[in-house]
Amino acid sequence: MKIYILVFSFLLTSFSNISFSQVSNQNFKERPYLELKKFTLKEKTEPMKIPALPSSGAAVGYNMGLAFIQSQVGFAVGVFAELKTGGFSFIPQANYWTASGQNNFELAGLARFYLSPEALMPYLDGGLGVNFYNAENTSFTKLSILIGGGIVLAVPKTSFDLIFDGKYKLIINDQNNISCFIFTAGMKFPFK
Repeated sequence: MKIYILVFSFLLTSFSNISFSQVSNQNFKERPYLELKKFTLKEKTEPMKIPALPSSGAAVGYNMGLAFIQSQVGFAVGVFAELKTGGFSFIPQANYWTASGQNNFELAGLARFYLSPEALMPYLDGGLGVNFYNAENTSFTKLSILIGGGIVLAVPKTSFDLIFDGKYKLIINDQNNISCFIFTAGMKFPFK
């Protein structure tokens, strides 16, 4: 009985090794990419092509223009940063305007929605600001609401974009609100 078990085990082991080697050979032939290739130093190599890095979506810029505040015309200037993700951007900015005895410094945050991803990009934006308003007879710190829009013009082969912007600003005051229109033009420098 022991001999039969020994012979049976030997035959089973022998045939299983043969069948395994045939299966592995067939798989190797069916998938030629598993074969090892010989590489030599004489083979011609091509330079590695690295895709261009995507833009970070961030930019900084400045703008200058006119401010129309309660029937007065003045000068407006501002700086901003843009944090872009998809078609939306968050824009923290600092603005200053002055007109005939009154001035205002503002820290604001805007949400901007781009209407087109072309070289000429119209947009709509809106947000809130904190205003430090000074006039001849009063000064206060109040909240403002900003609504506006504009156009960003991508200038080919340069490191900047041109921006044309218009905003309506309502500074909320206890006695009477202060409304103003601000029209500016400036430059935006995207980070690559």
